Amino acid sequence: MANTRYFIFEDHNHWRIDFGGRTYGDFKNEQQALSKAIEQAFADSMRGHKAEILVRDERTGQFKVAWTYGR
Repeated sequence: MANTRYFIFEDHNHWRIDFGGRTYGDFKNEQQALSKAIEQAFADSMRGHKAEILVRDERTGQFKVAWTYGR
């Protein structure tokens, strides 16, 4: 099983998802971005991948695990 990681972060008042070195999305808030990332990560998990979603903490700049599947 391969691991897939999704990184969610705010960029100029828009929320984005980085996956596989590509950034996509123009979400209004963190929850919208997280919901979309979970949808995609779940689809990956159905193909046998372990999935992890990390959200950047705006105060520290560090990413924290928000959701995992397959562990």
